[in-house]
Amino acid sequence: MLSLWLLLLLNLSGLNMAHPGSHDEGAYFRSLASSRSVQEARQKLARCSNHIKRGELDARAAVRRAAILDSYRGISHSDSVSKSVRSSFSQAALSSSENPSCLLTPEATIGPFWVDGELIRSNVTDGEPGIPLILDGEFIDIHTCEPVEDVFWEIWNCNATGSYSGVQDFGHHHGDDDSNLDKMYLRGIQRTDKDGAAQFTTIFPGHYAGRATHIHVLAHVGATILPNQTVTGGHVAHIGQLFFDQDLIAAVESTAHYKTNNARITPNINDGIFNDVNSASSYDPILSYTRLGHSLEDGILAWATMGIDVSASYKAESAASLTDHGGVAHPYRWSAHVPGASNILMGVVGLGLVFWVARSFRQFCVRSA
Repeated sequence: MLSLWLLLLLNLSGLNMAHPGSHDEGAYFRSLASSRSVQEARQKLARCSNHIKRGELDARAAVRRAAILDSYRGISHSDSVSKSVRSSFSQAALSSSENPSCLLTPEATIGPFWVDGELIRSNVTDGEPGIPLILDGEFIDIHTCEPVEDVFWEIWNCNATGSYSGVQDFGHHHGDDDSNLDKMYLRGIQRTDKDGAAQFTTIFPGHYAGRATHIHVLAHVGATILPNQTVTGGHVAHIGQLFFDQDLIAAVESTAHYKTNNARITPNINDGIFNDVNSASSYDPILSYTRLGHSLEDGILAWATMGIDVSASYKAESAASLTDHGGVAHPYRWSAHVPGASNILMGVVGLGLVFWVARSFRQFCVRSA
């Protein structure tokens, strides 16, 4: 009995001592999904769907994606390339209307792996091995249903073995290795064109314990370009994540580089962020995709239309900054080893309760003897 009480109270005392990236985002998602502002935004986005279909934006998106396929397909022919549930080479399937526009609900926290000061560049692979991924995104203003030009779209994702660049990745592979702070693989920023569109060349992300396979998304609005090809100013109008079809994830994970990752795979339905938002918000966070060639190793083209509120402004705390002199960690923002004052207080209170219960139980046993 005593051991049961001790275990219970220790668990309670440890709730607030968890890694700050252990996804309090999920609770925020659930509360935000029912908020009035999100409900209104969702209604506006639903109206935008018909607007996109009627306008030329949908047709231009299909032409753009077909051109991407042609440029990367090489000797492959569209009729001979295998297709998936979300895959077809017809221009209709490459349009925006085939993949429902998705309002990507902002997170409570940006996560423990965002690095501010990343470079404007479209190819972010930096030689990382894995399945090539061409990511095509377009941003729609939910108030006007028109494309948003000059959004600085930022992405970051882990590599084939689940590691992020640019951070002191305490929970994964790097420990206190400072050299990882200077790495920039699978991170970058692109500026949207008149169609609200931009593209990245990255690799299909791997996985790490506790999270489904995903790509992080951030939208800077009103920013300006510095001479060193970074951005400054403006505000963050959107923080979100993009996910992948589970069958596609399974296929990728069976290929070279990915299958060396020994971390347990978390499926979409077991991911706190994916599951909560997908069920509560009725939006589609899964990228549509098609293969670039005959085999999966030839690469993947994936796309999404993202509706955003350009007037929204969210706080984005970084785990590190990329400077002209290399990466600089922010250990007191996102660190598994530095709990905040409230965390420490709750831990002390929890331990105090444990000792009090143990002492009371001992006294009870003495009196009963």
